[in-house]
Amino acid sequence: MTAQTSREPVRVQITEGPGYLRADLYNRRTPEETRTFLNEVAAECIKRGLFRLLIFVHSSKPMFTVEKYGFSSYADLAAKHSGRIALVTDSVECGIAQDYVALLARLRGANVRTFRESAAAIRWLIDRRESPDTAKGPASKPLH
Repeated sequence: MTAQTSREPVRVQITEGPGYLRADLYNRRTPEETRTFLNEVAAECIKRGLFRLLIFVHSSKPMFTVEKYGFSSYADLAAKHSGRIALVTDSVECGIAQDYVALLARLRGANVRTFRESAAAIRWLIDRRESPDTAKGPASKPLH
């Protein structure tokens, strides 16, 4: 008898906070699931005119092959709208992947930072002062 492995289905929840959009992604396993999520989030940002974004990844597989899910076009969109993107996750492995993604995004001119907890990420998102990331340019240091 072989054991069958089942997994929870991918789930996306997008909510609006005071001055920012929060996008929660649960149980993501594939680049295609990531691409679908990012496309949905980008559409919501444009629709709502909110370009301060908290992305929180839960119970998901780390993704290092960023071009498989269309990373470049998403980073370019973020840079174009001069918003802020805060990345948070619930695992060390995904945190390492998010640090890599944030570095690549900053190199493309996007204002992206990683955080260990959502409260700090939200404080940074709603802070209206110019962030050190913007002032120093794309080479700022990730938090993980």
